[in-house]
Amino acid sequence: MSSNMNIIVTLCPKSGKADRVVELLQGVAAYVKENEPQTLRYEISRQANKKTGDEEVIMVESYKDKAALNTHGSSETFKKFNKTLEDEGLIGAPAQFKFVRAAGGFSRL
Repeated sequence: MSSNMNIIVTLCPKSGKADRVVELLQGVAAYVKENEPQTLRYEISRQANKKTGDEEVIMVESYKDKAALNTHGSSETFKKFNKTLEDEGLIGAPAQFKFVRAAGGFSRL
């Protein structure tokens, strides 16, 4: 199995703010694609929370190693993204992070 660092992040935008959060993440994703070759996956998805009905933004991220994750987390683009989330009051609850490792199965990606 791969030794990549895999993370699933759930962001909980305030009601009506999911589009703006996705817009900002698309900008981050464009930066990551061009400037972070050790970031192997950076996917943005959406779903409705079954309990609240509010839309959540789900990130599926894979990094070659911990150094690649640190590079991403310390980039000015990522810091600016987080500041914008705060300044615009876009998030209604703390982000949930799940650091996962492959335990079986396969990927055709």
